[in-house]
Amino acid sequence: MPIGLLAQGDQGNGSPYSAYGLGEFVGSTQVSQALMGGLGAAVVDPFSLVSANPASYVSLQRTCFETGMVVRPTRYKTASEEAFGRRVGLLGLSMGVPFGKGRWGIGIGVAPVSEVNYNITDAQELGDGTDVTYNYVGDGGLNQAFIGLGWTVREERDSLNNGYRLSVGANLSYLFGRVEETRKAIYPENTGLYNTSVVSNLILRDPTGNLGVHFQGDLRRKMDRSDDGLYFLAGVAVELPTNLGAEQDQLVTNYALSSRGVEQTYDTVSYVQGRPGNFALPIGLRAGFTVYDMRWTLSGEVVVRNWQDLQVSTEGYALPNKLANSSTYILGGSYRPAGEIGGSFWERTIYRAGIRYYNDYLVVNGTQLQEIGMSFGVSLPLMGSTTRSRFNLGTELGQRGTTANGLIQEHYATVYLGVTITPDIREQWFKKRRIE
Repeated sequence: MPIGLLAQGDQGNGSPYSAYGLGEFVGSTQVSQALMGGLGAAVVDPFSLVSANPASYVSLQRTCFETGMVVRPTRYKTASEEAFGRRVGLLGLSMGVPFGKGRWGIGIGVAPVSEVNYNITDAQELGDGTDVTYNYVGDGGLNQAFIGLGWTVREERDSLNNGYRLSVGANLSYLFGRVEETRKAIYPENTGLYNTSVVSNLILRDPTGNLGVHFQGDLRRKMDRSDDGLYFLAGVAVELPTNLGAEQDQLVTNYALSSRGVEQTYDTVSYVQGRPGNFALPIGLRAGFTVYDMRWTLSGEVVVRNWQDLQVSTEGYALPNKLANSSTYILGGSYRPAGEIGGSFWERTIYRAGIRYYNDYLVVNGTQLQEIGMSFGVSLPLMGSTTRSRFNLGTELGQRGTTANGLIQEHYATVYLGVTITPDIREQWFKKRRIE
């Protein structure tokens, strides 16, 4: 499939690179983590679910509901052309519940995994002087629904909270989605040639899971209650290898365009329904280390996945290009001036920032794509000091790809909007009453 500038402004969203592999991976599924570069292996939030590492669920202090959306204006640039587009989408919807006196936590949610949305047009001249236009359109992507549990294996703390904690967690997920692709060859009128349309619908679904471990300890012990102390958190999370079941439908037809531009089908060349197959997804690993106190956190993380090990065994279907092993390097942090509790509105606001560098799993025209992004934003407290609800707002500025080797370079300014809802601190949701 050629890579050329496309009518993304007309289509309104998507990336031309989503035509390759399994689409464009979404990354962070909650705004609070996206604003720190997409951290997930070694971060905890007492009022937000960090599903990338289910061991973090034990750090929840209140029941929380969270969701968000993303608006991503993008400028697409080649060596000679420019185009503009905009993607609008929802991020994950999740709920976290602590229980067992802080030793257990549960997470439930649904989130996008990858997105496919492109509209590519390419014109070529045939040997007899006839021009033919090729049009490639794709839509769909993968999603996941998950339920997970975190458990404190061992914890020893003194009255000032000095000590350590070892926690583990697991998510059981169900991956599902579809990738619908349409390829058309359109010939000029009065050539005696029929246009050709190939419509392919690939359905993917199967269970999978991920495991996580956290270890928290002291770097500098608290000497009294006014001392913030200094702590560390090390975390590792593993995306388990998965065999996704696949079914493919394909319809090939010849057609002509009427004077009004309406497609008129002449005959069906072939039709295949429910052709079975299998996608064997490789293992993924993320590891991170965080240093923090009651006011600020600073975290670094590495994420790798061996996409070269992806195996596709679906008759009549092949990936449009080879894949590379992906790697992501993230540095991010947060700051809350008031510490754990209290303070004015701005002192209770959490300020977040992060930077990431991504070696993409896509190889296009012999070039592995790279991406760099810088994010920053705030988590604003909502509904006064008797709740930990907040409004998450921020942006990410970034660049992906290159104009070399006939590729497209993307410049984007993503806007993130999210909300976290927790009960009033005087209400005890999901806790057993002692006296009825």
